[in-house]
Amino acid sequence: MEKIKAIIVDDEREAREGVALLLAQDKSVNVVAVCANGVEAIQAIREFHPELIFLDIQMPKINGFEVLNSISNQPLPAVIFTTAYDEYTLKAFEVHAVDYLLKPFTDERFFAALSHAKELIKQKQQVSPTLPSLVESQVKSGQANELIHSSDEQSDKIVVKVDGRVHFLSHREIIWIEAYDYYVKIHVTERFYLIRDSLKKMEQRLPGPPFVRVHKSSLINQQYLQEISSPKNSSEYLLTLTNGTQVRSSRSYREQIKGLMTN
Repeated sequence: MEKIKAIIVDDEREAREGVALLLAQDKSVNVVAVCANGVEAIQAIREFHPELIFLDIQMPKINGFEVLNSISNQPLPAVIFTTAYDEYTLKAFEVHAVDYLLKPFTDERFFAALSHAKELIKQKQQVSPTLPSLVESQVKSGQANELIHSSDEQSDKIVVKVDGRVHFLSHREIIWIEAYDYYVKIHVTERFYLIRDSLKKMEQRLPGPPFVRVHKSSLINQQYLQEISSPKNSSEYLLTLTNGTQVRSSRSYREQIKGLMTN
């Protein structure tokens, strides 16, 4: 019989190590990843497709429910929540968690939860088909859309959270970004992500080139630049992108535009 692939997710090192030590006593379980935050957890779940997750709930930026919501487009594993907070018990079982371990828990309590999870995995009944919608309902209320700065940032991606779902956007798929009141709109093919952040911070986060500031409220990816024109009697330029969007430059960014025309 193949070993059960398990992932441990907790923002506290001692908690991660404690669960790993307990699982080391069970030869039928193989810990394939140990994650310190929600971003790492989502990436590990997508890579390893585990049957079992030991998942903390209260974590910075991305909580346990948001982790599940972000991978709900694939078969979900059995989930044992491990947390120091008892107020999430009802929510945990509404999303069909196998068990809810309240820290600090005893070894006996841990192995009872593990035994239950192993039995459900064996029966292949651990996940309800309605789980994605239930998880989504738990994370949407009151959640702000935001740019996530993880401790394991990848140089060619940004991580954004929208309605409790985490998205990994590669730089090359971002067409342009515009300021929108206290938000920015990140435009990709056929949609955009509205994030509570400033364009200045986005400019600092993204590499230039290919990203170039052309207006106080516009940042473009020059890989999608199709045409630059200069309307008569105007000190501004009109930039046409490959998706048909037209972005106006401002006078203070004329040097940046001239640089684009010489590339």
